[in-house]
Amino acid sequence: MAKKYSQSKSPIKGIIIGAIAAGVTALVYSGVFPLYKLGHYLSMGALSALTGYIGYIMGSGLDTTKEAPKQQELPLTGNETVDRLVQRGQDMLTQIRKENDRIPDPVLSRQMDEMESVSNKIFRTVIEQPGKAPQIRRFMDYYLPTTLKMLSSYRRIEEQKVQGDNVADTKKRIEDAMDVVLSAFKKQLDTLYRDDMLDVSTDIDVLETMLKQDSLISDEMSMKTSSAAGASAQAVQQKEE
Repeated sequence: MAKKYSQSKSPIKGIIIGAIAAGVTALVYSGVFPLYKLGHYLSMGALSALTGYIGYIMGSGLDTTKEAPKQQELPLTGNETVDRLVQRGQDMLTQIRKENDRIPDPVLSRQMDEMESVSNKIFRTVIEQPGKAPQIRRFMDYYLPTTLKMLSSYRRIEEQKVQGDNVADTKKRIEDAMDVVLSAFKKQLDTLYRDDMLDVSTDIDVLETMLKQDSLISDEMSMKTSSAAGASAQAVQQKEE
């Protein structure tokens, strides 16, 4: 994204505060240290300049500009269906980003940044495992388009400066909905990995059961295996026999 979140700066305010800081420093210095040699004046001037510069920086505002993350470039899989699916998702994210760039609310903008990051992780998962593409159909056909629609409505309300209870209520509902949508996107990503985690867990349970049956590990060293794992190990043994 090109959008930046920054603290507004005020150079004029910085100059005023810097001048005051330098003047106070010179006054205090002259009251504490003698001023009868050129070196004394040079020391006072240097210290005053330093505090004046610090006052200018603090008064004008520290530059806390933070550029939002840029869109990730995702690789092609060679699978035409999956590549089209991911490209369509990237196109919607681009539209969401454009809407986000025109919305001043920093909280909502950061939610959109995180949502984009999660969405790209979803697309990467599908790129790495094209067989998971059917699992994100609803995400692609409804969740992303609806999010874009809500964001567009919010942006239009902001730009038109519309007032009223209904407008305020709508904006609040959209803001609350983005929290829910972000959580749903994270859940979608977790769901894509669920089968993989189950497979790994089953493999570990089966391995543990077989090692135990072959007396290669003791009961104290092994974790408690589930009945499902035991059944899986038995199935493996029967297949080998």
